[in-house]
Amino acid sequence: MTVAPPSESDRLRARITELENELGGLRRALRTRTVIAQATGLLAAVGEHAPQRGFRLLVDLSQQYNVKLHTLARQVVDLAADLGPRRAAALVGAGQGQELLDATGLLVQAHRDLVAAEGTPEWERRRDDMVTASRRLCERLLAVKTDN
Repeated sequence: MTVAPPSESDRLRARITELENELGGLRRALRTRTVIAQATGLLAAVGEHAPQRGFRLLVDLSQQYNVKLHTLARQVVDLAADLGPRRAAALVGAGQGQELLDATGLLVQAHRDLVAAEGTPEWERRRDDMVTASRRLCERLLAVKTDN
């Protein structure tokens, strides 16, 4: 039994799907690069150092806590909008100690554990762990000096 070759309309449909997927990927890349550039510039300006150092800080935090770079950058930009650029930069480690970074990492891990435990008997304990990690992070945030 032989299979008929794809028709012209099948080839065109496949090509359209391929191009739509490519366009979606390019749009996502543009959005993520824009927010990464914003966060990099913010950290560099507030920290009074080269943009490469701001970017390196983002990359290091992203790797340390296994969070996508663009997700971390979005959080920095959102914090700057809410708290002001100097305080936001302090909160992501440009001038504050390791304690805040550790508290953030604990919260990220607690959230991952909670998601992984969904539908299991462990879920309530994981939820309590996440609440505790959230409280610790809030305590660290409150300890950040407002003049940073």
